[in-house]
Amino acid sequence: MKKSWFYLSICFIFAVFAASFVFISGKLIESEISSFKFSQIVKSQTATKETEKKERQEIENIKNLQKENEVQKEEFQKEVIDGIVVLYQLDKNLIWQKIKEGKEFLLRMEKDGGFHKYYFALEDEFEERLHTPYSASIVYTFLYLSELEKDEKILEKLPEWGDFLLSMQNKEKKHFGAFHYSIFLENKEKEKKFVVGTSALTIMTLLKLYEFTQNQKYLESAKLAGDWLITMQQDDGKMLPYVRFSDGKWFYGQKESLLYEGQVMTALSRLYLATKEEKYKETAKKIAERFVKKYEKEGGFIQGEYRPKNPISNAWVVMSLMEFYKVKPEEKYKKVIFELADKILKEQRKDPKDPLNYGSFKGVYSSSGVGWISEVMTELFRFCKKEREENCQKYKDSVISSIRWLIGYTYSKENSQNLKNPERAQGGIFWSKDKKYVRTDSVCHALNSYIRIFEFLEDDILLSLK
Repeated sequence: MKKSWFYLSICFIFAVFAASFVFISGKLIESEISSFKFSQIVKSQTATKETEKKERQEIENIKNLQKENEVQKEEFQKEVIDGIVVLYQLDKNLIWQKIKEGKEFLLRMEKDGGFHKYYFALEDEFEERLHTPYSASIVYTFLYLSELEKDEKILEKLPEWGDFLLSMQNKEKKHFGAFHYSIFLENKEKEKKFVVGTSALTIMTLLKLYEFTQNQKYLESAKLAGDWLITMQQDDGKMLPYVRFSDGKWFYGQKESLLYEGQVMTALSRLYLATKEEKYKETAKKIAERFVKKYEKEGGFIQGEYRPKNPISNAWVVMSLMEFYKVKPEEKYKKVIFELADKILKEQRKDPKDPLNYGSFKGVYSSSGVGWISEVMTELFRFCKKEREENCQKYKDSVISSIRWLIGYTYSKENSQNLKNPERAQGGIFWSKDKKYVRTDSVCHALNSYIRIFEFLEDDILLSLK
């Protein structure tokens, strides 16, 4: 019996030992398996990180390659020669960029509600006075910009800019209603010089302000200026260009200016459409008839007494006849408009082997002149389409070529590094290859052209010289 209990005890101990051994072995095996799995996971994660690293490197390599391609593409599309950015390709996105840069440049030209005529980029300086016609032209451009894209900065400043223009209107009995040409900043003295072009350009802006705000004060001011312009016209339709006060006397300019006469006809045509007052129509008509007679006599470019025959003055003839045609739509005016415009187009340089001059015009030596013709051709393109004439595309093509040239003369990061104040200059369009100051009307004409043609541009390469 004792032996049986002894054997049973031994068997029990052995069973417990065996069970413990199996349990511990199982745990050890389980631990080994876990360790193996862990090591596999670590290896897998390491491999994944390596793969991700390789993928990131590949992506970085692709990005670097794209950047290199973009740089090569940019180098292919443009180069800088004598401070001029020579473009070999032009697209809609670049034009939109230049619209924004030009707007910001013009905003930097403001002083006390008015605007500077000149910005001397090499010296980072302004002239010591504000000019009424250039202020009016800049506000006019801002109103065009507002039609393209609403800008709160512009809307907030319009009343102040409008008040500056109104403050420049003469309230004295002699030459009442005319606009002073400029005001000196140091002593706030207004220049006693009244130019018909100054009043005409200001009328155009006042009418646009009236259209934009419906504030009657702008229309009334425009009418006063229009009444003064009527007094400056002679019986044959010729406009006396200016009157100035010197040595206690008033002196009248006598030379005929096609540019001023075109501005006056444009302003009075628009004033008639706004008021329906016949006196404005009749004054504009005398100029229109004078232009038609001159064209019939010359059979080509007509000429005033300030400049020899040139595309700029004749572009004003085209522009003003388009405006008067809205008042009196007679075929003889339309005939001169399109015939004279086509003669201007023949003066445009279109040789791809001459990229520095491609898009400019013979007989035009400044960015203001090229910009003005581009603005006129933009309006002519719109007029042509409205009248359902044939081959309107040639005017659009001319505008695109001019825009390419104008962008080349625009201060940008590529050509302003050596200026005293590159940030202030960017967006400004310098006068010529040899004169690097900015006259603000160059920017206005260019922007007016960009803005007014923009809706008709394709989302593709617009022009390529290579």
